[in-house]
Amino acid sequence: MRKAGSGRIIFTSSGVGVTGFANISPYASSKGALESLAKCLEIENAEYGISFHLFHPPLTDTRSASGLPVPKELKADAQKVGYGLADHIRSDKFVICHSFSQTMQMKFTYRQPLFIGKMMAKMTERAVREGR
Repeated sequence: MRKAGSGRIIFTSSGVGVTGFANISPYASSKGALESLAKCLEIENAEYGISFHLFHPPLTDTRSASGLPVPKELKADAQKVGYGLADHIRSDKFVICHSFSQTMQMKFTYRQPLFIGKMMAKMTERAVREGR
């Protein structure tokens, strides 16, 4: 890519890499590390025409998310997320989301990470307690 003078790499991150979340510390910290890695690589490679980006899908109703104690109605439709990310794959933005509403949520999340993390943990705890 450096020889060619261009390229783009997209990592898949997660909101919990920004906010933290209860009982998934290894996963959340690995996503937080990807956030930092992508930022560093973007700075280091800008002069070579190589850009780095982060896909930020919402919590999505997938097999891998089925074991999480989160009600199904709080999970996004996998097909909508996939098509939305594909539609935005050529975006020049550092953070790429599948929809306008997800973009707005992530903007707020980056500004208030602990507030969002604690709020999501409380919402999930309440939903689990209520048996949803």
